[in-house]
Formats: sequence, structure tokens, C-alpha cells
Amino acid sequence: MKPFALLLCALSAVLLAGCASPTGILPGTSDSVVRSRLGAPDAVHALPDGRRLEYVLGPYQQEVFMVDLDAAGTVRQVRQVRTAENFARLQPGRDRVADVQREFGTPWKVERYRASGLTAWLYPYLEGSFYSMMAVHVDDRGVVQSVQNGPDPRFLGGGNRPD
Repeated sequence: MKPFALLLCALSAVLLAGCASPTGILPGTSDSVVRSRLGAPDAVHALPDGRRLEYVLGPYQQEVFMVDLDAAGTVRQVRQVRTAENFARLQPGRDRVADVQREFGTPWKVERYRASGLTAWLYPYLEGSFYSMMAVHVDDRGVVQSVQNGPDPRFLGGGNRPD
């Protein structure tokens, strides 16, 4: 293959990958256009005045984009939700499992801790350049009791690289 053809193929691949990015979806876009560009959402969450489409990107589930639609099915906003700033908004004693899932999506893993009687919903995310894991601890009533972050255990021992 000639160098120009190789460059053209590489550029086409980059442009096509960009088309599948949720960040390219603008407010006012219809639900059908969102689904044609991004495919079926990983989950759909009810909102008081519409619905939220969840799109999980990458093999490590560190980026989760929520596409908020109004009642007519038009995009209001698109945002990456797994950030330290967003997790800081959680309020122990008030927020419930449904709130957590609607805001951060489906957890990577759910672990039950018998000794404490709590269940941890684990959410991987990027904290700067570090692979982190947010643990949202909920009680048997589904109420958030605490929120803790730490290193993503999938990357330990490898110098912040996947094992």
C-alpha cells in the first residue's frame, strides 16, 4: 500500500471513531439520531421529565456518558459522569441505590461485606492519570452510607497499567 493510501485509511479510521463518540452529540439532537450514531444504550434510566441513556466506553468502564433526553426525545445534555467531582455530590444518609445508578450507571461490580452488613457498588474512573475505583457503600435498605475511593485493583502491581 502506498504511503498516501495508508495515511488516508488511518485518517478515515480516526474520523469514523470520532463519529461514535457521545461528545459529538449536541443538544437538540433526536433520540433516533443518537441511537443511529451510538447504537443501543447500555441502560436507560427514568428522569422526572424524560429519560437518560447510558453509554459505557472502553474496556475498563472508566468513562460512562449519559445522554439526557426530554419528554419529546430530544437531547438536553451529554456528559461523562464518572468523575471525582460528580462522586463528591453523593450524600450518605440521603441518596439511594436508584439515585446512584441513575447518576453513575451500572456498577462494574457489586460486593457484599458480611462483617459490616454493607454492599459496595464499585465504579472505575480516571482520577487525573490514575486508575481509581469509587466504592459506594449501601445498607440493606438501599441507602448510601459512605463513599470511598482508592486505586483500581485491576491495575495494582503493574505500575498503573492493566495486569
